[in-house]
Amino acid sequence: MRLRVSCHSNVCKFLYFVSTLLQFQLYRALCRAAGQYDSEDFSRPLHKCDIYRSKEAGRILTQLMEKGSSLPWKEVLYQATGETRLDGSALREYFRPLEDWLRNENLRTQEYVGWLYDGDYCKQSIETAGLKVYGGFYNAAFTPKPATLTFALTAFCLTVKKFYLT
Repeated sequence: MRLRVSCHSNVCKFLYFVSTLLQFQLYRALCRAAGQYDSEDFSRPLHKCDIYRSKEAGRILTQLMEKGSSLPWKEVLYQATGETRLDGSALREYFRPLEDWLRNENLRTQEYVGWLYDGDYCKQSIETAGLKVYGGFYNAAFTPKPATLTFALTAFCLTVKKFYLT
């Protein structure tokens, strides 16, 4: 059975993004606690960490789950990881072997990674679509009014408060 979640103003996508960063950040902390990972030791990469039956990792995870929503999320994150901010470096550390392989493979096959700028084509596409460019964004389809932005920001803050801060 699939759970349906109402998703307004891309809040669900934002929460999914944040939860993914947290997942890797917590995983790295549990691996360190289990003694399975050290960023200085290349023989024990993060993607090969195994926290199964680790008493220390289990203790940290149990303490994390027991707190529920009784404390602010930053405080709980600090107690679990020793960090107070969201950090995407754990995600990069986990996928570093893949990133290195891709970089080497692209060099070996002489692949070009990125975009080639063709100003004339872009200009023609923008004019054909009847778009106007303001500050680098194409705004013909939707020009937000201050009241719309205030409502969206309020809805976002209430949603974050509901899911993370209460």
